Amino acid sequence: MADTRAGSAQALSGVRVIDLSRWVAGEYATKLFADFGADVVKVERPGAGSLTRAWGPFPGDRPDPERSALFLHLNTNKRSIALDLRDPADREVLLALVRSADALVESFRAGHLEGLGLGPDVLRAVNPRLVVTRISAFGQTGPLRDREASGLVLQAAGGPMHATGQAERAPLRKPGLLEHYTVGRSAGQATMAGLLRARRTGKGATIDVSGQEVLLAGADRRASYLLSASYSGLVAPRGARSPHRHGATFTGPFRAADGFVMVYVTNQAFWDRFVELVGAEDLAFRERFLGRQTVAGRDREDFLAHVAGWIAARPKVAVMEAAESARIPVTAYLSVSEVLAHPHFRERGAFVAADHPVAGRLEYAGPPWRTERGFALRSAAPLLDQHGAQIRAELGEAAEVRA
Repeated sequence: MADTRAGSAQALSGVRVIDLSRWVAGEYATKLFADFGADVVKVERPGAGSLTRAWGPFPGDRPDPERSALFLHLNTNKRSIALDLRDPADREVLLALVRSADALVESFRAGHLEGLGLGPDVLRAVNPRLVVTRISAFGQTGPLRDREASGLVLQAAGGPMHATGQAERAPLRKPGLLEHYTVGRSAGQATMAGLLRARRTGKGATIDVSGQEVLLAGADRRASYLLSASYSGLVAPRGARSPHRHGATFTGPFRAADGFVMVYVTNQAFWDRFVELVGAEDLAFRERFLGRQTVAGRDREDFLAHVAGWIAARPKVAVMEAAESARIPVTAYLSVSEVLAHPHFRERGAFVAADHPVAGRLEYAGPPWRTERGFALRSAAPLLDQHGAQIRAELGEAAEVRA
């Protein structure tokens, strides 16, 4: 269980981050800091709060800004204050927060902060060491800077959709909000780099994070495709025979007796081990397919039919364990409830719990990695403006000390 004692020092204790973001990428970037000890102050719109408060799922499908699963997930260990950034008095509260902050993360439309009189130049005039991370769809400059984009648009413009789906069908988007988490992770890394620079030089930075460029340059195939195309002229198509898979014999999901497994046979050694496994009781099958590099036509149909039948007759975990014993990459698809109950994850403390005043007892995914004084779930996500009075009082005390 993570150490949740108040005041327990963590890796980022003493760091203050202001979260002005309004959607998943920025909230995930700042969550990475909050969960490792930083004091993250989430600035929300009075009365409405973050956009993620309106995005479920909600218990019983009844919308409630304090019970949004998305908001509850993205805002652990943060404090909330409601500020109207169009109100001069509230802008002064934000500037007072900036004086003691190490970083600020925002995800407004490009130029919006400048329109409020709160652009990076103003913020860093108040605090020269401040790192300002700006997340937008297409960046703070260029012909597309004023456009916003949904996750679907970012996936299409950034490349992941080109590589996803079958070659003969339309491209597919990756599910959920994956692209926003990818952008948020990159923004968090960039912010940390800015903080290290500020600590070394005493100078802050303004960081321009384009969601489209993060996906374009990211680890999910697009960057390597671009390099491959520029070097060889080869544009990789979608589908199981894509060149980036280097002649993978076959991959894909298969139905087991109680769910599905994913098979990923990518080289000759895996192929031969797999043939031995599924053909253990069928000498003719083994002789027909051992040592083959590719199968097509009737051979492929017969092979896949045999594999499908062998897997369908067994529970998914039994298939996975048999494949693991033979050193073949096959995994069972586990449902969320199966993951939550799995003894391996339970024994490792992969899930941690906290109480929320409205949502009740919540169980969260725990540390993404283990290290001394690392992750701790100190508190569930805040109520809207839950810490407003506390934060204003702290700022007043700080002003008295300066005076």
